[in-house]
Amino acid sequence: MNRKYSEYSIILIVFGIFITYMAFPPINIDFLGWWGIFIGFGSYSIGIVLGIIAFFKKEKGFIKYISLLSISLGVIFIVFLHAIVGRI
Repeated sequence: MNRKYSEYSIILIVFGIFITYMAFPPINIDFLGWWGIFIGFGSYSIGIVLGIIAFFKKEKGFIKYISLLSISLGVIFIVFLHAIVGRI
């Protein structure tokens, strides 16, 4: 069975970023409230873990590098959240 951790990683990262950033002003869809931030960041974190697994299993393709580059988005999000709310 050929598993594509990198493909699942990208899907979860994009879904997580979309759900997480929906709570902030440009989009501001607030049907999940603060839970949307936690659900989105959890999905994003699972995607990062799958990207790391894909990297260590040496999957072919370029997608695994894109998923690993998105780690910087998580760091930026945590910094912005700390600046906006004042706590994490």
